[in-house]
Amino acid sequence: MKKFMFIMLVAFLSAVLVACESGSGETTGDETEAIGQEEEAAVDVDRVRMLIGSTATGGDTYQIADALSRHAEDVMETNMQVDAVGSLRAFDELGKAEDDGSTIMFFHDMSYLGVEYGSFGEEAELENWTIGPIVATNPGNAFLTNADAPYDTMVESAEWLSENPDETITVAVESGGVSQIGFDGFYLWVEEEFGTDVSDRIHAYVTGSQEDKNQALWDGNADIIHGSIGANEQYTQDEVEDRIKMKFLGITAGERMEEIEIPTFAEQGVTVNGDEFIFDKEFFLLMPEDIDESYVQAVDNAVEQVVEDPSYEEDLVTNRYTVNHMSAAEAEEYLLDKRDNFRYIIENAPNLDDIAR
Repeated sequence: MKKFMFIMLVAFLSAVLVACESGSGETTGDETEAIGQEEEAAVDVDRVRMLIGSTATGGDTYQIADALSRHAEDVMETNMQVDAVGSLRAFDELGKAEDDGSTIMFFHDMSYLGVEYGSFGEEAELENWTIGPIVATNPGNAFLTNADAPYDTMVESAEWLSENPDETITVAVESGGVSQIGFDGFYLWVEEEFGTDVSDRIHAYVTGSQEDKNQALWDGNADIIHGSIGANEQYTQDEVEDRIKMKFLGITAGERMEEIEIPTFAEQGVTVNGDEFIFDKEFFLLMPEDIDESYVQAVDNAVEQVVEDPSYEEDLVTNRYTVNHMSAAEAEEYLLDKRDNFRYIIENAPNLDDIAR
């Protein structure tokens, strides 16, 4: 009897082992690929310093960088710290950084616009870095005015200026970046549509942070300011005091944001050199030029996993931003083409110093 029980036990254990080897323990192709991505997403550095081209910790650059770093550090098995040092210092430190990926940079279109406008030196050109993936868009890049202004869109402001030959309009923008490209596109359209008699009465108030632009509007130093839905929507609500209340005149993005009734420049008919003016403010990573390809691949794989995470999208949507993903290879070609496409505006728009107030 004991011999029979022993034989049965051996037979049972053998069956279990066979089942484990050929059944539920087998890894499918999809599972193998997923495991491979997780392994490739890890990096060899214990800490990654993510420089951002802004000194503000309440703006879109910091908010999106913070969301990305919080989600990516777990995937990459490292600690990531966002460091708001400003654009000039960020480029300088990225140029001196080790090629191990311990220092990278997060910024947006101003990275190349600043070079084209002359705010940054040629050493900051895109060709001098390894371009990483695109991770998000701020579709709320906008222009605003006082709530009681006699016009409700950017086009209406130009029409009002045309109908009132003794009036001028001053627009608060930051030199050499996203706000200037939007202003320049509008200025060139006015010049094409209404002539220099009208465009010559559009002036620039050159200033820095969003807070400075807001204050310029409230102090009467500017009639229109560059802003964003995320940063300025709070000042457009019904309960806001009249002295600081604003209204949106238009956004530069290609499409309206959901549930936000602000017309795009293109919808308003703003064109430059025969093409609709569309500018989407996009955010991406930059890395040292000689960084190891394996690190770039790890970042690519990590970002690919992050953008698929619903909690990352929720973090962006909270501040009116959207997920927009391109791999490093795709982003490089795309951003170089985008830079070339906006050169016409930069080369033909007036120097801000010549029209400043």
